[in-house]
Amino acid sequence: MEQAKQNKEMNYEQFRAHLKKASRLRDVPLIKIVAFQEKYMKIEEMQFYDVDQNYMSVQACSTLWMNLEDKSFRTLVSQPLQVYQKMTNLGRHSFENMIRELYDTAVPILLDYNPADYYTVEQLAEILTTDEEKLIEQLEMGRFKGAFINEEGRWLKPKPDIGNTELR
Repeated sequence: MEQAKQNKEMNYEQFRAHLKKASRLRDVPLIKIVAFQEKYMKIEEMQFYDVDQNYMSVQACSTLWMNLEDKSFRTLVSQPLQVYQKMTNLGRHSFENMIRELYDTAVPILLDYNPADYYTVEQLAEILTTDEEKLIEQLEMGRFKGAFINEEGRWLKPKPDIGNTELR
């Protein structure tokens, strides 16, 4: 599994283009396009200083919270990108900064990876003998370390190292 550590990750510009293109094509919530790190998915009341290097202003964060039902990170990423593009008080600069925040909180999207090193949702559901919908909910909450959504919109979870029987 050494090879998995050498996989190339999307940089910010690639992430930004992927997010915008996938949003345009699929019109789904952000959480269906990008996987986010578990520590952020657990934030119930996100403040503008919750992310290590926050690019968003207090005013931009206030605009988001006035337009969303609550301040949880999950609520933030459960909206389609178009919702934020249409917020009149957010502004272009703040919108771009929000995308940078999403990049910083996302599980890196890998490029040029070996599909044989990853379980699909179908395979993982069979191994864990669970329903695919419940598994996707767990994946969305960051339950499985290293799991990400590829460019085609499919969840992939790294297979354990040889000799390590853990699924996490």
